[in-house]
Amino acid sequence: MKVAFADGFFDSVKRCFRPWWHPSELWYKFKCWVWRRHSTVKPRTLPHTWCDRRELLAHMMFEILSQFIEGECSPGHTDWYDETWGAKIVVNGKEKFVRDEMQELYDWWHEQYLKRYPALDTAMWDVVHAHDEAHKLSDFTTEDGTCYWQPTFDTPENEARHRDLISKINDLEVAIENALERRLERILRIRRHMWT
Repeated sequence: MKVAFADGFFDSVKRCFRPWWHPSELWYKFKCWVWRRHSTVKPRTLPHTWCDRRELLAHMMFEILSQFIEGECSPGHTDWYDETWGAKIVVNGKEKFVRDEMQELYDWWHEQYLKRYPALDTAMWDVVHAHDEAHKLSDFTTEDGTCYWQPTFDTPENEARHRDLISKINDLEVAIENALERRLERILRIRRHMWT
């Protein structure tokens, strides 16, 4: 009895004074701190300059999804399409595999949001700027300490056309923002499946 108690007591004392680190654990932590920072994410789609936090949030969420699909979402780790155990989610009333949902969001981000929408927006602004040459720009007007830009137009038709184009650009931007918000919500719904 006394021997068993002494062995147990000394084992617990050894555990208390055993160093909390091992060389392999220190090397792993050093590698993660220097080369592969698992908890530090930088969106590839943004420059290193300042940006609005609302833009940063969207780019960060899609960067995390992109890194997961490109680096961790290989078929060998998880059987994504198993009929019994494969993870499924309901999107717009239809049940689908989570892996298909991830790929659909990934493709929308890289093909639509980052390529098609900016090209469409640029084309529309080019039309506006081509129309801008038809009117003269007045100087900034100051009223009660505020400055604003007051364009003057040659004809009422030019002014109406200009306002119509700006309205269409605003409608496009609202539609893009709504599409982005819906997809950010979809990322949040698949978040718990992003592990390997």
